[in-house]
Amino acid sequence: MEDWSKDTAHSYLEQETTERNKSTQPDEQLTVTSKGSVHQKSSELVNEATCEVTKLPGQRSRNFSYPGDESSYYTTEKSNIMERTNNDLHYECMIPCQVTSDLNKEKMIAFLLTELDNLRASNKKLQEKLTKEDREQRKLRLKLELQEKATEAQIAEKTAALVEEVYSAQRERDEAVMSRLQLANEERDEAIAQLKHMEMSLKVLENINPEENDMTLQDLLNRINNADTGIAIQKNGAIIVDRIYKTKACKKRITAEEMNAVIEERDAALSQCKRLEQELHHLKEQNQTSANNMRHLTAENNQERALKHNALDLVVVLALKVFPFSLTD
Repeated sequence: MEDWSKDTAHSYLEQETTERNKSTQPDEQLTVTSKGSVHQKSSELVNEATCEVTKLPGQRSRNFSYPGDESSYYTTEKSNIMERTNNDLHYECMIPCQVTSDLNKEKMIAFLLTELDNLRASNKKLQEKLTKEDREQRKLRLKLELQEKATEAQIAEKTAALVEEVYSAQRERDEAVMSRLQLANEERDEAIAQLKHMEMSLKVLENINPEENDMTLQDLLNRINNADTGIAIQKNGAIIVDRIYKTKACKKRITAEEMNAVIEERDAALSQCKRLEQELHHLKEQNQTSANNMRHLTAENNQERALKHNALDLVVVLALKVFPFSLTD
């Protein structure tokens, strides 16, 4: 009888273990719901075993009330065997559940510890990367500041050189204009002096020759009136005609010289006016080119500043994209 009870208990335990293994084999990674169902089954088995244990003492007391009866003896033996099997089932069910729960806890703790170590290592790597990127960002910012200062210095140097070039060109232009004006004044003074000299010579000729001619003509006329022969009259008449022709030729020569001088002065004045107009046009072109250079330089300066601001904005955006958690921290 005892062997039969033991066999039934062992068969019951084997069935429970096989059912538990079947329930655990399809999925090795147990979820929270599966763990709850296992614990619920173990608790149900424990409750059933405890209920049977609580029922057995009453049966014992009833069975021991009739010690002389053989059937009562067999029932008491059977109850004792069931009690033992229930106790064994209780302990055997409790121990694997506790062991599995402890093993699961240890595995979970070990897994959490490894995850914690991995997270610490990754956090350390991220901190190192963050410090490295921060250092690179500082270097880049310092480099950009140095480049900005260098470009500002270059722009200031170019501006100073351009202003100095403009001033030097303006000084050269003023000196050239003054030298040309001085040369024109000198030429004008020479022309005026030459004209005055010619006027004076003309006045001398006009003041002297007509009087002599008048006197000569008067003398010649007196000689003609006082002449007795035709030869003397012819001779004095020829002298008078010769003097008239000479006076006309002298006046024509003086008039031609004066006209040539006036024409030369006119041509010189026209050429000087053309030259001054060309110089004025050239100076206007120089002023226009210098103004265009100044505008181009200011445009380049504004473009370089805009590029620097865009570069700084791009660096900030890249830093925010690489390290978004820095803002949350």
